[in-house]
Amino acid sequence: MKKTDDALLFSEFYNCYYHTVARILEEARQCPLTRRQIEHMARIHGHDESALYIVPKLIRGDWPFLEPDPSGDGRFRSVLNRPLFPQPLTRLQKSWLRSLTEDPRFCLFFTDSQLAGLKKLLADVKPLYRTSDFCLFDQYEDHDPFSSAMYRKHMQTILAAVSSRQFLSVSYLSGKGNIISHRWLPCRLEYGQRDGKFRLCALAVRKNGRPRLDLLNVARILSLKETGDFCPRPVDVDRYLDRCLCREPLVLEITTERNGLERTMLHFSCYQKKVERLEDRGTYRCTIYYDTRWETELLIQVLSFGPVVKVLGPESFVRQIRERVEKQQILTYDYKNREKRS
Repeated sequence: MKKTDDALLFSEFYNCYYHTVARILEEARQCPLTRRQIEHMARIHGHDESALYIVPKLIRGDWPFLEPDPSGDGRFRSVLNRPLFPQPLTRLQKSWLRSLTEDPRFCLFFTDSQLAGLKKLLADVKPLYRTSDFCLFDQYEDHDPFSSAMYRKHMQTILAAVSSRQFLSVSYLSGKGNIISHRWLPCRLEYGQRDGKFRLCALAVRKNGRPRLDLLNVARILSLKETGDFCPRPVDVDRYLDRCLCREPLVLEITTERNGLERTMLHFSCYQKKVERLEDRGTYRCTIYYDTRWETELLIQVLSFGPVVKVLGPESFVRQIRERVEKQQILTYDYKNREKRS
């Protein structure tokens, strides 16, 4: 198979729509589905707009994979009588997986036996890219110790606790140097690309019985112990995080120069945001709702885009931008003067 054909198979045959339709057909093969159930599956397994695109084609018969159930109750069943055939990995997928295995963070999410199996499977595969092919800038150097055996053990204990909703007894070193021992329910892991750190969103119960969501740096965890106590229902993490969002969102005006919109959307993908086009100016207005605890990091991210992005508000954020730019000008001026004197 040629490389172009391989890439086409990867992007078309294995894309999100294909997997979404496959899940719908497999479910409808076992039990007929209503249109509402099909729309729900399309939204869950696809994108927000998937239900608008996929469902009509399946219901109308443009894609002849579903048919009305003979019961006449408005449900639909799959025309397939057998499970879908297994999907072998393409060369491109294997090459991409081989590259991922070289990432120092990769081993955090797999056991030794799983890593050995992957290594054997991909032994003769050439990596799609090497870590050394990338030059990263504007990042901190004190990343988490991904290669540490204790760090990896803590990560896998946390991942298991998130899946099973088990409380953990944690000994934690705070930012002020104090050792805190407490029971937390791990809910979600987050990763900061700029500082190279994993953070754990964990639920704690106050003495008055009211829950609170804490953010723990995984590298600061000294010890973990399973408690055997489990939370009976899933925790709505987003509801707790919304309480930490700023009252006044950050408003940016983004130009189309140097792929400004694509770059900023990728860079700010982890934030809640709303984007609208300003027809009269040919630019875009982006409103970002962020956690106030990470305002400084967001400030640095905005500055990294230079003239491509203009901060419209709030005034407190604009003031911080001005102060940072003025300090940078002073530092640049002093540096040039020292160079001249030397």
